[in-house]
Amino acid sequence: MTRRILVVDDEPAIRHLLKQVLSQERYQVETASSGLEALEHLQVAPFDLAVVDLLLPGISGLDLAEAIRMLDPGTPVILMTAYGTPVLENLASHPAIRHYLHKPFVLERLLDLIDNDISRRIQEEAGTL
Repeated sequence: MTRRILVVDDEPAIRHLLKQVLSQERYQVETASSGLEALEHLQVAPFDLAVVDLLLPGISGLDLAEAIRMLDPGTPVILMTAYGTPVLENLASHPAIRHYLHKPFVLERLLDLIDNDISRRIQEEAGTL
């Protein structure tokens, strides 16, 4: 079963890079440039994980993470931002956020987080966690 990942970022280069890399890792990747576009994707079908930029046009990444949590509490959200401040890091401790990354980040770190979260989700679905 191919696992689905939603990448939400208003920067086309970030969306393209993450889609390309995650697709090579055999994930099915959908992208969105705004929180509202992401919500449209979420209405069509669930995702196994979401990678979300904090500062998005329309609704914030934090509000999007909360919406994802309401739709499917088991969907991990990795929040990323180029604007790391203590206030933003406190927001990232929100229950809807699984991980927080500063941009630019090491791609291997993101891949490790995604792989671990997907593995955990598979275990939860199988009832072995």
